Amino acid sequence: MHLRIPAAVFAMVLTAFAQSEARFEVASVKMSPSHGGTRLAALDTDPAMVRYANLSLKLLIAMAYRFDSELIKGGPAWLDEQHYDVGAKLPPGVPKDRVPEMMQALLAERFKLAVHRETKDARIYYLVAGKGGPKLKKSDGADTPDPDHVRGDRTPASLIPGGVIGHAITVQQLAGLIGHAAGYQVVDRTGLAGNFDINLRWRRDDRDTSSPDLFAAIQEQLGLKLEPAKGSVEVLIVDHAERIPTEN
Repeated sequence: MHLRIPAAVFAMVLTAFAQSEARFEVASVKMSPSHGGTRLAALDTDPAMVRYANLSLKLLIAMAYRFDSELIKGGPAWLDEQHYDVGAKLPPGVPKDRVPEMMQALLAERFKLAVHRETKDARIYYLVAGKGGPKLKKSDGADTPDPDHVRGDRTPASLIPGGVIGHAITVQQLAGLIGHAAGYQVVDRTGLAGNFDINLRWRRDDRDTSSPDLFAAIQEQLGLKLEPAKGSVEVLIVDHAERIPTEN
């Protein structure tokens, strides 16, 4: 007995398979030219293309796997040092939210990247409401200039020396930025919803005695606090990566 699959069903199966194996139509991956002591990273997207300039492989991995770069472990020493330029064209009809999985395939192909996930017990911090309650400023959606930004591009959030600048960001995003500054994972336990404008400043080094440290600044300026805890943290382990990408 032969099983017959209607043509329409067969086409749907092929379409689903093609979508599950989405890859960039054309892609270029090159080592970035040296910029001396200064490196300016750039991210640029349009409906049909992605362009990343002067990014380390670790940051490309972080974007591809939607992972905090601080939780990417292992790999060769140059993972943070060598920078790359990536330009890639999306297949027709493929939405932008599939770019990360296409990046995964591209990194595996060009860098022979191999990774795996592990769960480890680690010190973390919970971001919670402080004494007196939160002091966060709700975002009204209007652009406000930031004197610490010297470039003309607009970014929703930035971690700068001694501060966090955020425009219309969630508290979860804020927790991620604070985590980078603290060196530990920070988990949002505030229960606050919505978007906020953040201008958080703390002392840059021990010589600055007039400014609060990170923990005090969070309490004083945002009405929040960091509570130390132990928790399970998922990390991404880099098993293998090659420094020179294969030819385009």
